[in-house]
Amino acid sequence: MPTGIALPGQPDTLGALAAMRNIILAECLVGGVSPFAALSAADAARYGVASAVFIGRPKDFNDACLPQCVIWIPPEQSAALEAGTALDGLNGRASAEFEALVQVFVDMRADWYAGEQKILAIRDALWPALLRHARLGGTVPTVIASEPLAGRGLDYEQIAGVEYRLFEARWRVRQQWSVAGGLVV
Repeated sequence: MPTGIALPGQPDTLGALAAMRNIILAECLVGGVSPFAALSAADAARYGVASAVFIGRPKDFNDACLPQCVIWIPPEQSAALEAGTALDGLNGRASAEFEALVQVFVDMRADWYAGEQKILAIRDALWPALLRHARLGGTVPTVIASEPLAGRGLDYEQIAGVEYRLFEARWRVRQQWSVAGGLVV
C-alpha cells in the first residue's frame, strides 16, 4: 500500500534562502550580467558567491559591495515563523511559513541619476525572477509553495548616516516536513 511522498525530517530554512539567492544570481540580469557588485576573492570564498547577493543582513554595511542584494528574515517574521509552526493532524506532518525580505541597495551619492537608473533596472530584472518560481525552483524538498509579495517597493534607507536607494520585496515560503513518530501523547 503506497504511503505517499517521503518528507524530510526537519525544515530547511537556510536551504530555502540559498535557493532564493541562487535564483537571483542566475536570473536577475541587467544587460545579460549580474547588476550586483563583484566580490573580492576573499569575500567570494567566504560567502560562496562571486556577486554581492547575501543571505542575512550584513553586520557592517560595506560601500564596496554596492549595488547589493540581501535576503533575510526580520525579527517580526522570525516570531511569526515560530508561532506559525504547526503539526498537521496526528500523523507527524508539520508545516510553517516565513517571509524573507529581498532588499537591493544602490549608492546614490556619486551620481543620483545613474543610481536611479540602476535601481529601476534591477527592480525590473528582479520581479520576473521572483514571480517565475512557485517552489523556489524545486531545489528544496521541504518547500511546497513560494510567492513574491510587495514590500516597501522603491524607497530610501539610511544606514550609518548615509542614505541609499532601496528596492524591497517579500518572498513567502511554505515548508512541510515530517516529525518522526508523529505526535507523542
